Amino acid sequence: IEEPEANLHPNLQSKLADVLVLGYKTFGIHFILESHSEYLIRKLQYLSAKMEVTQDDILIYYLNSDEHVNEKELKVKKIKIDEFGALTDNFGPGFFDEATSLKFELMKLNQTQNN
Repeated sequence: IEEPEANLHPNLQSKLADVLVLGYKTFGIHFILESHSEYLIRKLQYLSAKMEVTQDDILIYYLNSDEHVNEKELKVKKIKIDEFGALTDNFGPGFFDEATSLKFELMKLNQTQNN
């Protein structure tokens, strides 16, 4: 499924994880998704910590931007979600850290404008 979160409110993006897990647990459906949704991934982390799914139920393939690929950073990273909801590897720059980076840039801009 290509970008199932497209045009969905963040709350519904999160609830999409519930629907996918329900489909998997009830009907044994295995989904392959292409997504850019932090909310979907965060909810899957939560469901893993809540033991609704196991580490073997979810596998994430993260594609790094070419500029970040090197000997230590592969183009394609295999990431799982452990029993505590933690990711077994980091996503590349600009995914989870983008909102935080923008917040700090806005704070610096406001500070500069106020001086």
